[in-house]
Amino acid sequence: MNLNSDMVTLQFPVNRSCHVATAKPDETTATGSDTNRCAPPPAGLKPASAARRHTDTAVRRLTRRPETTKRLGRLRRELAKIRPTPSDPQEAREEIIKAMARAGLDDWTVPELSDASTVRHADGSARITLLAHAIIFSPAGAFRIVELHPPGRTYFEMGGQDGHAPIQPDC
Repeated sequence: MNLNSDMVTLQFPVNRSCHVATAKPDETTATGSDTNRCAPPPAGLKPASAARRHTDTAVRRLTRRPETTKRLGRLRRELAKIRPTPSDPQEAREEIIKAMARAGLDDWTVPELSDASTVRHADGSARITLLAHAIIFSPAGAFRIVELHPPGRTYFEMGGQDGHAPIQPDC
């Protein structure tokens, strides 16, 4: 192992027992390509490309599959059709579920407000956390759906019958 102040480099002995069969320039193998056969790497080691792929994924911005984007778009359109606006959190949750059904998302679920995972706040608001979103309900029926992944944008918001938008509680 070589150590210097900026990085750690691990050096392993090179496996010289690899057998590489190559075809002559004017010949091809049965599969039409070169054949490489090497002994497997030592247990617990991953190829450098796997480590690099993990780092690239961590740095890359979260992107959704196209079909998920379409589903979320359908849901947003159906949520915008909610009339009249909800008067309490339970009614808001029921309207969200109806909008999901109209958007063809019957396999998506929203936990009950009485569920143990629901976070209640001193101001009477409640927060339900889903896989990639959270729904914040105000006591007056207003709700906000926010993305959990950075930058945490608001996906959808609807005011309650009192006309006020939901506040973002300190979570």
